[in-house]
Order: sequence, then C-alpha cells, then structure tokens
Amino acid sequence: MSEAPDRLHAMSGAADDAGDDEFDFADYCARPMCRKEFRQSAGRGRRRDYCSETCRRLADRDYKRAKALVEHFEGLARRSRHDVLAFGRAADDLGAESSISDDVALERATSAVARARAVLQFAGSSDARLVTELETLCEAITPALARLRVG
Repeated sequence: MSEAPDRLHAMSGAADDAGDDEFDFADYCARPMCRKEFRQSAGRGRRRDYCSETCRRLADRDYKRAKALVEHFEGLARRSRHDVLAFGRAADDLGAESSISDDVALERATSAVARARAVLQFAGSSDARLVTELETLCEAITPALARLRVG
C-alpha cells in the first residue's frame, strides 16, 4: 500500500516537468470588429483565433452576412449585364475588349446567335448563299455556347 502513493507522486511529477515547457504569449482576436488582445498557450492543442466563444460566433455571423451580401450583388450585376445586352449595343463602351468578363462574353455570343436566328426567320429566300452561311454559323456555334454555359 505504501508503493501506490509513491508511483502516483512520480507520475504527477513527470506531468509537472512537461508543463514547464509550455508558455503563454499575446495574440489578437481574429474578428475585425474586436481585435482584443488575449493570452494564447504555445503548448499542445488547437490554436485559438478568437478571444472568446462569443467573438467566434459573432465572426461566423458576420462572415455569413458578408457572403450573402456579395452573392446578392453578384446576382444584381449579372441581371444588369443581361439588361444591357438586351439593348443590342456593345457593352464595352468603357474600354478594351480584354476587360470583358467571361460571363459578359458568353451573354454577348448567346445574344448574337439569337439575333442571327431572328434574321433567318425573316430572311426568307432573299439570298440563298447568305442564308445558308448564317444557318451554318448558328448551327456550329450553338453547341459550343451550350457547353460553356453548363461548364
């Protein structure tokens, strides 16, 4: 019975020695609205990013709100690009062709094919060679546009 307390003491002493290697250092909360300083342990375990659980929850809520706001305005921008293209005018009055996004270029190409198909409906047999050439162009580009829209 006298051996049990000695073993317990030796084990707890070994744990105390391992604790001496750990130290604390100053860190700052990752939530932009807080940035409060807190103590961080340099030892084992996962590193804390936030000063408290409340800050972690608030940061998560702020992230979700910001993400939803970005998605909302991206949708409005897509809709506005589509509205501009509906006028049939060049959407790049501001600058070079390289500044056009892929979405805008795809919408332009789709709109151009739709206009070409409308012209074909009213062209009749005015010039068979031109009508045939326009039909060939529409048939060639439609599958490529469909693949780009899906991808």
